Amino acid sequence: MLALAVLLVGMTPAWAQSPQRVVTVNLCLDQLALRLAAPGQLVGVSYLSHDPRISVLAEEARAIAPVRAQVESILALKPDLVIFDSGSHATIKRLLRLAGVAVLEVPWAASLEESESLIARMAAAMGREAVGEKLIEDMRRQRQALTWQGAPRATAAVLDANRGTSGKGSLMDELLRLAGFRNLAAELGIQAYGRLSIETVIANRPDFLVFDGGGNAAPSHATEFVDSRALRSLAGHARVVSVPFRLSVCAGPENLDAVRLLAEARQ
Repeated sequence: MLALAVLLVGMTPAWAQSPQRVVTVNLCLDQLALRLAAPGQLVGVSYLSHDPRISVLAEEARAIAPVRAQVESILALKPDLVIFDSGSHATIKRLLRLAGVAVLEVPWAASLEESESLIARMAAAMGREAVGEKLIEDMRRQRQALTWQGAPRATAAVLDANRGTSGKGSLMDELLRLAGFRNLAAELGIQAYGRLSIETVIANRPDFLVFDGGGNAAPSHATEFVDSRALRSLAGHARVVSVPFRLSVCAGPENLDAVRLLAEARQ
């Protein structure tokens, strides 16, 4: 097991050797670790990563033990490195360190650029620098090829459950801009993750309605916004683009698939 690491804010620890048993307990960290880890190196991922509705690597994750953010659950896997986001589970981190387990804390990634920095830090901690560099290079190549050059071609409204939307500064806002769209919510001054009324959508007549079509296959009160009869008044004007929620819930390589879907719809 690795010696207890002393972590300094903003720094990646210098590991004595590559960890052999890595655990992640956050969906977004799971999905990066699954891409970076050597065979057998990742021994625990969050139970959420097994859910195909929100996890792009659910099939791969199901081959690895699910774990919850509990000290006993994590220690049972005998990890020599546990990766957490920096803003949560302070007590669990402290107890793991007291038990002699190395802990890496990383910041939340809210953009493609931040995801690249996160990949580099995780890859270094896992002794997988070359894999991380290749993943980042591939993301940059795809991003360059997909990025719309010129003024936005159309306006899109992002519709989420419970009348939610993605406003200025959100990950989806970035993806819309890369694909050549104006984000209606951002133009209306809605910040990050807010709400957008049906009446506002209809009044502004966006060119595209973006939502997770598969996630709304079983309508409920929470999804009534995107299934609203009132929105049918936009029929013949607004086109529907289905972008699975799992492609934008975390910042990472899967975001380029979301940009690709949006770009194809824009044509």
